[in-house]
Amino acid sequence: MDDSHLTAALALASTQAALTRSLDAVLGGHHGLGFAELRLLRALASNPAGRPRPTDLAGALGLTPSGVTRAVLPLEKRGIVRRERDPGDARASRLVLTAAGRTLATHASATATEETARLFRRLSVGQTRQLERLLGEIG
Repeated sequence: MDDSHLTAALALASTQAALTRSLDAVLGGHHGLGFAELRLLRALASNPAGRPRPTDLAGALGLTPSGVTRAVLPLEKRGIVRRERDPGDARASRLVLTAAGRTLATHASATATEETARLFRRLSVGQTRQLERLLGEIG
């Protein structure tokens, strides 16, 4: 039996773990954020609705809605994210990136861009784009 798919999946998981460790270290040192938190901030910043519910972000981040809520709590305490009542559903809340959160997301994204450029330095731009397309086909 050919186990090339499993071998590729294991290599991908190992690479993802190394990438996350590196980004966590750099982002934590410069901005007090982890990579998962940066993903959340970027999802908030790029959400077309502007004030998404946790359920709106959950699928995009690979989390449950309660996982999004737990991830938002420390960001709320820091004044980076604000929770607002949903005018259409009193049981629900909406998430809003504050001005400080937008600034942090911009600066942390620039730091992450520099770090990923360093990590991907052995790949050409074309190879990086091809990798992005291939990963998109899997996910």
